[in-house]
Amino acid sequence: MEKVDVFATVERERASFLAQESHSLGLPSLFYGSLRAPAVFEIVVGRPMDNADIQPVALPNHELARIIAGDGFPGIFPTQEDTLLDCLLIRDLSAQEALRVAWYEWDEYKLGRFTLSDGQQAQAFVPDVEAIHRLHGSIDFQPWSFEDWRDQHLQDAIPNAQQWMAEMPDVTRHLAAAE
Repeated sequence: MEKVDVFATVERERASFLAQESHSLGLPSLFYGSLRAPAVFEIVVGRPMDNADIQPVALPNHELARIIAGDGFPGIFPTQEDTLLDCLLIRDLSAQEALRVAWYEWDEYKLGRFTLSDGQQAQAFVPDVEAIHRLHGSIDFQPWSFEDWRDQHLQDAIPNAQQWMAEMPDVTRHLAAAE
């Protein structure tokens, strides 16, 4: 079995993340997956969900699915069906909090722009199917439910989120350059 240099891998991820031109589209953020769980939200964003300007919203003509590759990647995908997908809209993420969310979603996700059922615009990280395919080879899709994930996998997700967020690079210079 090939030995993986975890330190070098994390350092490459940090450098790649910091080299990214933009981590936000300047829109309110749409959360549809694990970030809807208060414990994960607090770990990633860095403050309690109760202290955020959050509005339940609906995203038309989209559905939740999970890409079967690696750990599995939940995402929102367009559908031809007349559906409304329940999500949370977060209006008050600071620049640093937006970078924290971008780091959490880094590598297998990309930013997308969405129009909500009430006409509001929002941004969300969605699976980068091409990147996931490059990293993991063949992929498949299956339905995904936040409620099922919360009931069955949240407790395992909390230490994983804590560990990943502890690896986040120092973004102080990145934030100063953006001002």
